[in-house]
Amino acid sequence: MNLPLPDTISHEETLRYLGASGWQPDGATRALLQKAEELLRASAQPRAVWRELPLEALPLAESGQDLARHLQGCDAMLLLAATLGSGVDSLLRRLELSDIALATAADAMAAVLLETVCDTLESQLRADYRQKDRWLTSRYAPGYGDCPLTLNEDLCLMLDTVRGCGLAVTPQHLLTPRKSTTAILGLADHPVTGARAGCAHCLLKETCIYRKRGMTCAD
Repeated sequence: MNLPLPDTISHEETLRYLGASGWQPDGATRALLQKAEELLRASAQPRAVWRELPLEALPLAESGQDLARHLQGCDAMLLLAATLGSGVDSLLRRLELSDIALATAADAMAAVLLETVCDTLESQLRADYRQKDRWLTSRYAPGYGDCPLTLNEDLCLMLDTVRGCGLAVTPQHLLTPRKSTTAILGLADHPVTGARAGCAHCLLKETCIYRKRGMTCAD
């Protein structure tokens, strides 16, 4: 399914992704961010696919304690995959060869754009399920906490993402196009929120740039 681009892409959030949270950008930086946004809007083609499945559809017993905790109290799950499309990958590769500053800004802003698109879609899905007296947890992606990236293979197979939105999994269990994401949301007949994994179990805890600054990715 094709998804619309948001009316705005947060420059403030882009600065956070660039490690400059709270910094007041000067004129040159504002112009750089505006240029990045214009290029992304011309290149991005957001698409997504999702499907409700029973919990038994994925090998959850082999997918870590954090995901199991996130789905506690749920009787089903909603699998979701979204991508900005190959045009963004092509744009970033071109910029990396011609303007590294613009490439860096566009890369960070593409991550913000993908998150915004997913947030909007999630809100719509949440409203649809509420009309059925069903509740959703937040999104949980393979690779977060102690959940292995290998789960991407089963998840994308269940969703048929290649045909559904043009998203594939590499031999390293990463997603391509690279500005893509997968997620699992728990479903229940009562309010559920899921549980964040926390830094203690995160696979990136030794290299996390946020921890090095005394922050977390939730800040």
